[in-house]
Amino acid sequence: MFEPQPGMRVVVRYSDGGQLTDALGHVLAADADSVTVDSKRGPVRIERASIELAHEIPPAPQRPGPVHSTVSAADLRRISAQVWLPGESVWLNRDAVAEELTSDEGAISSVESGWLLRAAAGADARANSALVLTDPQVPAEEALGAVEKWYIDRGLPPALQIFSGEAGGELDSASAQVSQLLRPAGFSPSDTWLTMTAPAREVAGAAQPPQGLEIVQSDQAHAVHLAAWGHDDTEDMRALLHSAPQVIFLSAVALHPDGSKSLVGAVRLAIASKWGWVDNLVVNPQLRRRGAGKALVQAAARLAAVQGIRSIGCDVLAANEEAAALLAGLGFKEHHRFWFAVQEAAAGGITEQPAGA
Repeated sequence: MFEPQPGMRVVVRYSDGGQLTDALGHVLAADADSVTVDSKRGPVRIERASIELAHEIPPAPQRPGPVHSTVSAADLRRISAQVWLPGESVWLNRDAVAEELTSDEGAISSVESGWLLRAAAGADARANSALVLTDPQVPAEEALGAVEKWYIDRGLPPALQIFSGEAGGELDSASAQVSQLLRPAGFSPSDTWLTMTAPAREVAGAAQPPQGLEIVQSDQAHAVHLAAWGHDDTEDMRALLHSAPQVIFLSAVALHPDGSKSLVGAVRLAIASKWGWVDNLVVNPQLRRRGAGKALVQAAARLAAVQGIRSIGCDVLAANEEAAALLAGLGFKEHHRFWFAVQEAAAGGITEQPAGA
């Protein structure tokens, strides 16, 4: 049975005075007795006993066009964060700053606004940076200072993730507010990353894996996956890999004439907010250009599509022309861009590579 959680965008049909009515919006609170939805008519508290039907829906479109291209960059960054969420994460906003970010380790505020601070020793930049999602409702200087202290207290270099509002466009408003403070504070930007999106069914197509290649799926990450991705096989890394609401791990396995098998490539499909997200795509460098990468992404899209997921996304380094071309050939288009900014004086504790293609 579907269970509404704070932050989800849902539609709830319920009985009100003997008549059925709907509430559509983000869940503000949920407990054993009721669910509160931030609808167009304001917050609506719905008794669970009156609920007839409830299900999650994707982020609202912001403009006309194909579904995958009309959501906001902020919504996609929120989804990307949701599927790669370290155990130690906290929201920085007016309330959190007032409490001096004293939330218990691993506790996430249900208020999905402000900046999302994430820490995971030994992981990539996406798990070790503050996502500047929305205006934190405190002065940017104060928010940046809180970020610096939070990361330094954990022995990590302060880092932020900022993004553009659209492909090739200006910075999103929240990112623009803090961007002018970064260089004076000793932060340097990373190379450019692209967020690319596509219709899941179009990506899936009708293609089959190349001859001699088998696509195997699993709901658990195995040691062979972590080795292929270059991740340490630790409890924290496994928790990070499984942090999305739903994950499926796909392996491209070569079938040899003597009956033996070997891993050619792997990818992770994560599902959140009715979107599919492809990351941790890797192919053995000696076995590239044989269709394994394409087959893995298509298989991931197919699995998403059969679950009713209409759109799929992926983050890729702009300089990785081979990966970007693979995605473009499958129907992905650039949605927006993002960057990491790391404080130079403290740099060296994290890697820049997010879990993308």
